[in-house]
Amino acid sequence: MIRALDRVRQHARIEGTALPWLGLPFALRDIGLTATPLPCLAGGAKAFRLKRKPDVGDWLATVRAVEAAARDGLERLHDLERFHRDAQRAIVAQFRPGALPRLLALAVHQPLLSPQAVANHLGLSVAGASKLLERAVTAELLVEITQRRSWRLFLPHDLAVEFGYAASKRGRPAKEPPALPASRALVDTFDTFDREMAEIDKLLSGIVQVPSASD
Repeated sequence: MIRALDRVRQHARIEGTALPWLGLPFALRDIGLTATPLPCLAGGAKAFRLKRKPDVGDWLATVRAVEAAARDGLERLHDLERFHRDAQRAIVAQFRPGALPRLLALAVHQPLLSPQAVANHLGLSVAGASKLLERAVTAELLVEITQRRSWRLFLPHDLAVEFGYAASKRGRPAKEPPALPASRALVDTFDTFDREMAEIDKLLSGIVQVPSASD
């Protein structure tokens, strides 16, 4: 961990800005602390670019900040997995899921959604995309964070709470429903949902260029 942080510190001293902090996920990957670069671990300390030799307090504060970021990232992963399981239940509960699996797959990769964006990605009319989003809201998978008829935005519930657009539930967290019973029909449905997620991933990767480690 210290070696990875020191690489970022040396780069920051040369660069003179906080931009090298974006390289910490790659430094952690390179020394084997993570399997892939994790964007949630980007960061550093002001002392890294202002002090020639950061003291023990600077290193300790930075390590604790990385730990806190890792814990937050793990919680976000749990929320994402919960959304996936809730999406499966919602799909099974629908008499005719229609384009709902594709919408929920899109929400995993692009959480902030608008009727126009959904229409563009899924090949629907704006009116059809609006109705589809309302179905997801009814299923308590998405939350509308705007109250405008002509310009509407939606987020998964956990992100809406995180950014202050929805109130968190008080009291003990609700117990998650039991896992759905295994059946051939459910397996086929979930396989279709996962394929939709993979197709959305390919579609978005062709639009947004993700910087490589060398960048």
